[in-house]
Amino acid sequence: MRSLALAGLSAALLISACGSNAGPPASTAAAAAPGGVGCAETDGKTVGFSQPLADPNFAVLEQIVTKVLGDHGVSVKSVNANLDPGKQIADIQSLLQQQVAVLIANPVDPNATKPVFDRARQQNVPIVALDTEIGGPFFTTVKDDVTYAAEEGARLLKEAVGDGKVAAVYGPPFAELLNWEKAGFDKAARESGLNVVETGVNQEITPARAKQLTDAWKQKHGAGLKGIWTFNDVSAIGAASSTGGDFSPVIVSINGQPDVVPLIKAGKVLATFSVPYEKTGQAMAYAALRALCGGKVPDVIHIPTAKLDKSNVGSYRPLQERVDDAFDIVLEERDGKSYVKVG
Repeated sequence: MRSLALAGLSAALLISACGSNAGPPASTAAAAAPGGVGCAETDGKTVGFSQPLADPNFAVLEQIVTKVLGDHGVSVKSVNANLDPGKQIADIQSLLQQQVAVLIANPVDPNATKPVFDRARQQNVPIVALDTEIGGPFFTTVKDDVTYAAEEGARLLKEAVGDGKVAAVYGPPFAELLNWEKAGFDKAARESGLNVVETGVNQEITPARAKQLTDAWKQKHGAGLKGIWTFNDVSAIGAASSTGGDFSPVIVSINGQPDVVPLIKAGKVLATFSVPYEKTGQAMAYAALRALCGGKVPDVIHIPTAKLDKSNVGSYRPLQERVDDAFDIVLEERDGKSYVKVG
């Protein structure tokens, strides 16, 4: 499923922002919002939200953005490109014609959307971008920290397999986020001396393709293949389905999706690096509110990732259960970057 690769497509923010599901009417709540996030000017405004594809993760992000902004008197107009850059351009043009006050966008092809982003800036519409560094300047970019996750994933594999042979399943290069992830994994693999002997691309982003790649490596290396990195949990599920008997490579992944949780509990997947997508959604809403109120935010807001393994998988909550979590954004500085504080 493309969602698990992109939800990324498809981590971390320091200023406090808290909202409430109850209380006074939206305009009053906005004016009184703690942390300096809301303001009276947000009431009655409309934010455009352009998403790259229809998928459960993005549907939940939309729910979170709509809920948070709605609590501040802001309506959301959402459009979906269905992985068609031409449709996304037309969608954004339509949103601009409807005079949205802020545009939130996750481009299918960030090079293709450059002209329509220029048009938004000409109309003085602030742009909150998700997981892209192309097509700016933006009001801010909310960026899931998949680079850190991939680097940690490579180091975890090195710790688990030593000098053993490792294979890597990468994502298709059309997604900027997946290129960041690949670069992070490759860099840490080189630095740690991880013995990567095979690589493959899951262009289709399906378990079947990941299984096909793993079956080929199984045929070639047998029990000699000790580890597999997968760029998303869909691929981890496919790779795990190929294991058994004396072929039992350690699998490390990224996303933190519900379907991989049983595999972690069963020992079929060592770990995945979970992205707290509820914070991604809240961060986009937070940035939109700051833009509406004439405030400032960091140029890039990073969303941290965290390892999910047998030690903590018992406390895992599916993303849908996190939609109603309190709107609570705190930004903290780490190594010169602004991250959302989680937990």
